[in-house]
Amino acid sequence: MSVSSVNTANEEIQVTERFNRPVIWCMIAFALLGIWLYCLQNFANPFDTIKEYFGFLFLGIGGAIAANSTGAGGGIVFVPSFTAMGMNIDQVIATSVAIQCFGMSVGSFTWLYWFSRKPKICAAGAVTATVPESLSLILSALLVCVPPSITGMWLVQYLPFPPVGDVNLIFSIFSLLFGVLVLAQVATIGDKVNHVEQSFSKANIALLVFASFIGGIITAWISVGVGEIIAVVLLLLGFSVMYSVAVGVMVSAITVIAGVADFALQGHIVTEVLLFAAPGAMIGGFIARFIAQALGGMRLKIFLGSWILLVGIAGVWPF
Repeated sequence: MSVSSVNTANEEIQVTERFNRPVIWCMIAFALLGIWLYCLQNFANPFDTIKEYFGFLFLGIGGAIAANSTGAGGGIVFVPSFTAMGMNIDQVIATSVAIQCFGMSVGSFTWLYWFSRKPKICAAGAVTATVPESLSLILSALLVCVPPSITGMWLVQYLPFPPVGDVNLIFSIFSLLFGVLVLAQVATIGDKVNHVEQSFSKANIALLVFASFIGGIITAWISVGVGEIIAVVLLLLGFSVMYSVAVGVMVSAITVIAGVADFALQGHIVTEVLLFAAPGAMIGGFIARFIAQALGGMRLKIFLGSWILLVGIAGVWPF
């Protein structure tokens, strides 16, 4: 087969993919809408339910955008909002975790898709990748981080393992420290990536396992934590901000999915809130990666550090 024939075939495949992609997304959207309408009709007064809880759609969008563009988790937005509504703490944590299962999962798939499709660095250096890390390094990070994170989550849920102090205060102090470190790194090295190897050292693995385990425990306590911790640790180890955020999002998604069953069995999830916030979280999770890309590495790193710092300040400020 000639080169021109191969090029023509490749162009036809690309055109077909571009045509099929919107069709597939539309089919998925209609299927999800059908499931949502089925769930809605199970309530006694569907129209009253829409009127009362429709605003949570926008809360879900905002929380998922913040979560999936920084890796910090939607609980940063959901927990204070639900607490202000007067939900008890069990309902707050359970509902926040359930919403994140939807938003962080969609965000994870969009990040995975981008890493699988991003340009590769060729031998001659003619094509430059947006980030140096490969898809295989994403999968390696998940193998390292997910088991200890889930272990931490289940340790709290099934032993149980109660907090040793005011978890919100402890997490806020960590957030203050992490935010300062990230912004200090921006001031000293900018968007420079120091770690370009497609593997982890033993020291990296040990640190990530420890951070994931602690993050899983904190996530079980307050519905957020592991994604932020993993993202910041990877960033401070010298990985790119896009890679760090993507891994944080994926580890968060798998962790909350592993932990949501316990909350559901205990009946703490507020289903009316979930019905409207979950679709919003899926929308936010889908567009968050595009926002992160539009910001670029440097501005995303500044945004990440500033967001985490503000989270810490909000947690310790005497409101």
